[in-house]
Amino acid sequence: MKRKLIGVLLVATALSVSGAASASASTSAAPATGGSSATIADVLLSDAATDGPNGFDQRWFDYDIATQAVLLFPDLVAAASDPTASLTVFLPNDLAFRLLVRDLTGTWPATEQATFDAVASLGLDTVKAVLTYHIVPAALGPLTLLRSNGVQEPTLNGSTFTVRTRGFLIRLQDNDPDAGDPYVVQPNVGGRLANGFVHGISAVLRPVDL
Repeated sequence: MKRKLIGVLLVATALSVSGAASASASTSAAPATGGSSATIADVLLSDAATDGPNGFDQRWFDYDIATQAVLLFPDLVAAASDPTASLTVFLPNDLAFRLLVRDLTGTWPATEQATFDAVASLGLDTVKAVLTYHIVPAALGPLTLLRSNGVQEPTLNGSTFTVRTRGFLIRLQDNDPDAGDPYVVQPNVGGRLANGFVHGISAVLRPVDL
C-alpha cells in the first residue's frame, strides 16, 4: 500500500509539471488509439497490491525493480502517464537486473531490494541513462517488431539498438557486444495501451560497452 500511495502521489505531481521526458516523448506519430484507456504508468503500478511496503516481492519475473527505478524520476513518470504520448517501453524483469548486478559486481543479490540498492548505487544519472535507453518514442506493437528485423530504433537516451528477429523470436541488439542480448519474453504487457506498448525483456539493455 505504501508503494502504491507513493506511486500515485508521484504520478499526480509529475502530471502537474511539464516534464522534459513528456515533451520529448511527443512525436509526429499519432498516439496509440483503439486500445485500453490504461497507460504505461498503470502497467508499472499494476501489481502494487501484492508487493511489500517497499514495493518489492519474491517474484523475479515481474517488474518491481524497473518500476521503483522509474519512480525516482518525475519526468519519466509524467511520460509514462501521458495518454497522448506514443511510446514503447522494453521492460527488464527483476531477474534481468539481478543478472546485471552479477555482471557488474560479481555478487548475486539475495533479494529484489538488495538488487535495487545495487542498481541505485550506480548513481541517478547512470540509472536514468539506462532507463531511457529502454524507451522508444513510437508505439511498436508485437507484429511491428516481428517485421522490423535489422531496424535501428532510436531511444529517449539518444542512442539506438537494433531489432533482430528469427521466426517469432525478437532479440534486441544493444551497444555492449560482449554481453548477451535481451529477448522479448512477455510481449504486449497490458495489451495496447493509451500511450503505446510495454514488452517484457530478459536482460537489461546496455547503452555502452561495459
